[in-house]
Amino acid sequence: MPAARRATLSATCIKQVQIARKRLDMSDADYRALLQRVAGVSSSTELTPAGFALVMDEFARLGFISTARHEAAMQESRAPWAASYAQRSRIAAMWDAWKGKHDPDGLRRWLEHHHGVSDVRFCSAEKASKIIGALSGFKKKPETN
Repeated sequence: MPAARRATLSATCIKQVQIARKRLDMSDADYRALLQRVAGVSSSTELTPAGFALVMDEFARLGFISTARHEAAMQESRAPWAASYAQRSRIAAMWDAWKGKHDPDGLRRWLEHHHGVSDVRFCSAEKASKIIGALSGFKKKPETN
């Protein structure tokens, strides 16, 4: 009789565990102890869906707030016209990918010059869509020696 297959977690769930670990600034020893105590495993790759839920509940108890949960909570206080967190993150990621490095000052200068806003935080949802469209047309800069 073949061995029963364990339900495995998706790579996204494993990444969520690692993000929570980093945001809580946990040492490796503390992280492994938490996994063992809460889910009975020594690695996030060994977690089952039930174990994942238990671990994420423990992270929440320790103060971890996921970006999605934080954004949902902030949505009520955000101006209805404002760009979403996803739009702002995408703009920054596209700019950094085009530049080949993290360059928030360059992004702010470009936004001010071409779009009339001093920071991506002040973009409307409509303007953010236009900026994403503009950035999607940028070709990656060639590396200079």
